[in-house]
Amino acid sequence: MNGLRIAWIAGGLLVGASAALLVVDDSRRPAAGSPPALSDAPRPVPPAPTSTPAPTPAAPVDASSAGPGGPGVAPAEPPRSPRAPVVRAADAVDLGLAAEIAAAKVIPGNVVPRTDERTGEKLLYADDRFEIRGSGTEADPYRVSWECLASASETYVPRLNENELPQRVALLDGAWLQIEGYLAFPLMVSETKELLVMLNQWDGCCIGVPPTPYDAIEVKLLEPARRSSGHATFSFGGVRGRLRVDPYLVENWLVGLYVLEDASMIEGARPEL
Repeated sequence: MNGLRIAWIAGGLLVGASAALLVVDDSRRPAAGSPPALSDAPRPVPPAPTSTPAPTPAAPVDASSAGPGGPGVAPAEPPRSPRAPVVRAADAVDLGLAAEIAAAKVIPGNVVPRTDERTGEKLLYADDRFEIRGSGTEADPYRVSWECLASASETYVPRLNENELPQRVALLDGAWLQIEGYLAFPLMVSETKELLVMLNQWDGCCIGVPPTPYDAIEVKLLEPARRSSGHATFSFGGVRGRLRVDPYLVENWLVGLYVLEDASMIEGARPEL
């Protein structure tokens, strides 16, 4: 099991355990102004009632808070709106449709070849939304936006039994990819061969926006990289390597999705302002 994934899971378990201890401690604490409970003290016997007490009216039930199982049951998550059928162009390519990705089904999209009118560069235009530049080789890796990678969340949410990966993501599996983003290194190390490249700034602990499986990539470097000093230092950089679309599930919850292997750092990457 990958070390970074273990760290993510362990961190979540520690936070959950701490929260549970706080809840249990609060539940055992007596209310302000009340004497402590004495289990051995004799309890007074109430006098026999002289008349039949009036029935206590039932508290009103807020129907809006009642779930499908009745009052007190949390409502189920509302189903997503049905997606419009994909209309494929006559020149749409089948690239990626034969990809075999565990725990996922690849669904066709409208991926068509285009030419950049300004530069003459060949590219793939996916679903009238995303540009995929390059040819996916080591010499000419794919270059995609983080929005394209994150769009997998529109159809691939295993905890909701939605297991469809769009073609625009599946075609990246096994291809060479180059991408820039914010880097998160393991804490307490000066150099490492594993790191995260992410869409958002995050210091690996509590400053910034923690990544999701859709907007972060596990990176396995061929050569160790040195991290910059400072706990809250945000590093920005580029990486290039072979991408695997590799869903990692824990109890049907998606923990990781993208892994970049045989990777190397790219000098001179700058964030887009």
